[in-house]
Amino acid sequence: METEKILEEIGLTKNEIKIYLALLKLGTVTSWSVIKETGIHTSKVYDSLQRLIDKGLVSYVVISNVKNFSAAS
Repeated sequence: METEKILEEIGLTKNEIKIYLALLKLGTVTSWSVIKETGIHTSKVYDSLQRLIDKGLVSYVVISNVKNFSAAS
């Protein structure tokens, strides 16, 4: 996909790309939804989400004491 190639060129890892695209598709969701959608191991999802937050590509809100993540457009 062309989108994946662009994201790779700006320095995202394969896992970060899969997670970012999943968040674009799913909207605001919990980490569990991201894990189910991508099939990536739990610890790798949490690490990748944190890196995406640090890069400003993902944000989160706390709803009922649960973090819900969403991709920046």
